[in-house]
Amino acid sequence: TNEQRHYFLTALRKRRRGQRQRARNAPRRKKSRTLVVKFFQGGINIMGQVLQKLLEVFWTKKLDIVVIGLENSGKTTLLSVLAHGEPVETVPTIGLNVKVFKKGNVNMKCWDIGGQQQYRSEWSRYTRGCDAVLYVVDAAAPQKMATAKKELHKLLDDGSIGSTPLLVLANKIDIQPHVGEAELIERLQLNYVVETPWMVLPISALHVTNIDQVVEWLTSQSK
Repeated sequence: TNEQRHYFLTALRKRRRGQRQRARNAPRRKKSRTLVVKFFQGGINIMGQVLQKLLEVFWTKKLDIVVIGLENSGKTTLLSVLAHGEPVETVPTIGLNVKVFKKGNVNMKCWDIGGQQQYRSEWSRYTRGCDAVLYVVDAAAPQKMATAKKELHKLLDDGSIGSTPLLVLANKIDIQPHVGEAELIERLQLNYVVETPWMVLPISALHVTNIDQVVEWLTSQSK
């Protein structure tokens, strides 16, 4: 009948409208899900960055280092290797040279003080209160050992170093002949040093020999 036909056509139109509506809505739902996922991922990334910054703040350590020694012992070359990983052309330090760099989670600040006689009286100003002292000795210049011993023991005797960890670096072992570790200990009379914890390490700053051990020692002194 006409009434049944009208009912059938009306139902068919409604069904087609429903299909078209669902087709239009489907991409929107997918896009909506994509936006939610991206927002969630973005939130995780931001949280990760914040957590990393917090870890850096709370877990980063610091170390104040004083580098001293007679002139031409290689202090500035050593400092450039520690800071940049390789030696650079340097000139003797006049007065004071400061470098700041990071090794692992340790922020290191190094004071390289001139080794000429007129600057040696300033050494004690910087060794008091620092976290570590590097005393650089030219192992290829045995004629300077007596002066190196005298200047070091001045600091030890007046308490300028005290209980601060001391690393004596026998530099320029790439040059032959040079003073060995045992002879250096004897010439500097380190066996008589009791209050100050000390260690001797042969290195070549120019050839980056044993510099990794210097970094390892410094890192172990961080607070």
